[in-house]
Amino acid sequence: MALSTDAVYPATIADIPALCRMKAKLLALEDALHVATASENDWRRDAFGDSPKFTALVAKANGANIGMATYCRRGFPGWAGTSFFVYDLYVEEGFRGRGYARALLARVAADAKAENAAFIELNVHKTNSARKFYQHLGFSNVSQCMVYVATLPAVQQLAAMDNKVAA
Repeated sequence: MALSTDAVYPATIADIPALCRMKAKLLALEDALHVATASENDWRRDAFGDSPKFTALVAKANGANIGMATYCRRGFPGWAGTSFFVYDLYVEEGFRGRGYARALLARVAADAKAENAAFIELNVHKTNSARKFYQHLGFSNVSQCMVYVATLPAVQQLAAMDNKVAA
């Protein structure tokens, strides 16, 4: 099915309520809603402030926000240029399978290409059916890499060791 004429756009401050709503839906799907602590003011600062931490895109159908992607640029020591990391990709259930997710990732890819990024990276849960979609678009699993995450208790414990060397 063809995309409507209003497909993918850079998000604006006016899109923040929709971005928050879609992020909450995505986290609920991942059984991770408990980690959503960002307010609309946090989104305003982090996506549209003086030092943006990430870029947000919205997919629109008939003028309504029905999808989103968020991503950031990352540098790697010893590598020339940057890479892009996709944090979120979400399309409302009634609009899936129509090309909106592909269009969102294509916009990320166009931005990455314009900046000569070395690659685009994303994480996906091993049970997520979107893995086939990502593979179809050319993403591949890097089997020698594993994702490790330190949650807040571990961060606090590790930070308490700052500048302490075992004798």
